[in-house]
Amino acid sequence: MTVSLWIAVFIIFTLRSFLNPLNFWGQFCPRLLSSIVGATECLLLSLAYRGVSHLSLKWQLAIGVLASLPASIAYSAVVDWVFGTLTPSPEDAAPYLIKIFNRSQFNIFVFMSWCFAFLATKYAEQSQRNAFELVEAQALAADAQNRMLRYQINPHFLFNTLNALQALLLERRVGQARGVVERLAEFLRYSLARKPEDMVTVREEVDAQQAYLAIEEVRFSDRLTFERRIEPEVESVLVPSLILQPLIENAVKYAVSPASTPVRIELSAYPEGADLVMEVRDDGRNPPKASGLGVGLENISRRLKLIYGGRARFEHGPAAPHGYVARIIVPMAAP
Repeated sequence: MTVSLWIAVFIIFTLRSFLNPLNFWGQFCPRLLSSIVGATECLLLSLAYRGVSHLSLKWQLAIGVLASLPASIAYSAVVDWVFGTLTPSPEDAAPYLIKIFNRSQFNIFVFMSWCFAFLATKYAEQSQRNAFELVEAQALAADAQNRMLRYQINPHFLFNTLNALQALLLERRVGQARGVVERLAEFLRYSLARKPEDMVTVREEVDAQQAYLAIEEVRFSDRLTFERRIEPEVESVLVPSLILQPLIENAVKYAVSPASTPVRIELSAYPEGADLVMEVRDDGRNPPKASGLGVGLENISRRLKLIYGGRARFEHGPAAPHGYVARIIVPMAAP
């Protein structure tokens, strides 16, 4: 900025000298030298500003105004010396200083303008850095929060699975036990092998939930049936991994576990305009209380907000004639 300013000053005054071609080359070098002096003074002022950068903008502006006066006087003295327009002598030192001061009145506005432009540029750069740092901090916070939310998988699932395996082995149902181990390995591979910020296809997400429910079907025998309805056109749409897991867990916990009759859990995914709708529905006879759903549904809302902002919706509540339904609506375009 400093160099550009004084190059502009040099060009402007040089162009003016074309009005008097006879003195053009005679004034070319003095004007170049005076511009170099002005640029050097501004660079010195910019270095001086580093020592007061901790002060408020008001004080920095005041310092710039005060510093502009001696800078303009020094610049005027150098310019007059370079052009030889004023020659000081011991007997007329006072009149000479007065004339220098008078000539510096125009230059002081040049230096004050530079100070204001310098501070404005510096604060614009600082504001931009702050904005970038804020965005980075928000992204890091969102990533950390997303990691925390994503890994809040119900630990009782693992204990229940191990208990189911123990029961199958005691009953010598080796084939079923092998199937449970395979489904467990499939589900854990899906949930732990990816990064928290990874997106997966609807088909991968539904397959993982089906593996989870296949394990739960062993525990609850004929009390749990699962049905999936996935429209072919949405199978490749990307969604957050394990976004359906809390919904499936709640359906098992609040609909299947307390039931004495068979309960059907239905997982469907279909397009609705430009959006994808994923729905988990059960026909349990004992609808859960809103306060008893735990942190799972809250985690879904927070994850959707972190990933999609206000473009996603999450709805849940009792279903007719009985049961519970939860619905996730997200844009089919990548977030």
